Amino acid sequence: MRNVSLCFLLMVALAFSGMLYAQEEKPHVFTVVTIELLSPEDGSDAEFDSLGVFWFENVIKKNEFIVNQIAMDHLWGSNSTDFVVITEYKNFADIEKAQNRNFELIAEAIPDKEERGKFNKAFFKYLGNHSDEIYQGR
Repeated sequence: MRNVSLCFLLMVALAFSGMLYAQEEKPHVFTVVTIELLSPEDGSDAEFDSLGVFWFENVIKKNEFIVNQIAMDHLWGSNSTDFVVITEYKNFADIEKAQNRNFELIAEAIPDKEERGKFNKAFFKYLGNHSDEIYQGR
């Protein structure tokens, strides 16, 4: 019986030590946005892809508040219009900082306000309803 109690105490101690260690590291924060992709008559996969690459190269990759981002489109299941974007941040406060920095970076990439408006119109015609969530790593 003593061996069982000692083993149990050791397991509890190990479990709590891992929890404390994880809390000290402050896990990263993730936003997960699920977007309904639209198929506008005046659009194409090639246009959507090129707009997405432009955004990723000129905004996301240059945003110092974004650790990583991955965009995924539907492969298998009932809803073929799902488009999911997962973005990783060091902490919760960086979400808002990253959003503000995105506005600055797109203005740098497309300085002319009218041209930026055309880019936004072209890009957002592909995006329908969305949901967004915020998660933290473990």
